[in-house]
Amino acid sequence: MNPHTDPTPAAPGTGAVGIVQISDLHFQDTPVPRRFVTHEPGDGLAAVLAEAARAIGEATLVVATGDLADTGEAGAYERMGEVLDALPAPVYCLAGNHDRQDALQACLPRPNVHLEPAVRVGNWLMLFLDSNAHGREAVADGTYRDRDDRVHAAAQPGLTPVEEERARAILTTTGADHVFVWLHQPPLPRTAPDAQGDSELALLVRDFPKIRAIGAGHLHGDLSGEFEGRPVYVCPSTFYSIDHANHGLDGPGYRTYTLYPDGRVDSEVRTVSGGITDAMRAAPLPGFLADLLAGRTTGEELQALGDAEFEERYGEPRPMRRH
Repeated sequence: MNPHTDPTPAAPGTGAVGIVQISDLHFQDTPVPRRFVTHEPGDGLAAVLAEAARAIGEATLVVATGDLADTGEAGAYERMGEVLDALPAPVYCLAGNHDRQDALQACLPRPNVHLEPAVRVGNWLMLFLDSNAHGREAVADGTYRDRDDRVHAAAQPGLTPVEEERARAILTTTGADHVFVWLHQPPLPRTAPDAQGDSELALLVRDFPKIRAIGAGHLHGDLSGEFEGRPVYVCPSTFYSIDHANHGLDGPGYRTYTLYPDGRVDSEVRTVSGGITDAMRAAPLPGFLADLLAGRTTGEELQALGDAEFEERYGEPRPMRRH
């Protein structure tokens, strides 16, 4: 698709648009225990897809907002792609800070799984942004490659000049009345202070009044807020979620949206029922997550700890593999 032209509509009509959002799937090529999570990421996704089956069957599209793979292995995208390709609604994916761009682009696209930058649905445009600029670096030919510390470095949203130019070209030429922006890291003040003010993302949203709302993931929980006067909706993870209000763990979840022809947006968060969620809610909150939620540490400080230092501080090994 030429990003400088208005995308072909995914579905006809100008009525309300139904969307199911999934996020933070954290698939692996070979399942590795997380200490505090007893189920495999694929089991969490299966539970979500089963509970959301009716919503997905009625939806215009499904959006997967990043951290599709845990550490970006090609095999993880292959496994996940097979699952998503079988869904009855088209699936549009974007990258998170855990994803690796080359493997994602090489392995994920399927007949029903898409990586396009935008799609027109009725009088709405879905704009999918790669917000991982802080985890990418320019190379001599003008393209970008993933930094080794991408997971940590891209904890906050950012746009490369190429991504910003592409987004502005799409927004300038679209004939849609309303735009919904999808990215991975939500630009909320507490978790993304660097995105406030005159960041590239803030200027983009400020310059295009057609942007009505923003959908994101990254924080593994039911959160919402505002950015440049637009509502921001955060989706739980299909793997495991965090109850940010009560400082506890929660089960896999997803979001549903209804986008109306007049630009209004309704959204609900749903957590799956059953054994996986029961087990997560009964599990003690790991020390590092308790420190993060209470503000006693930051992601940057945790990342700076060596594996031995992490285990000494928290009494257990680091729960995720490192590059």
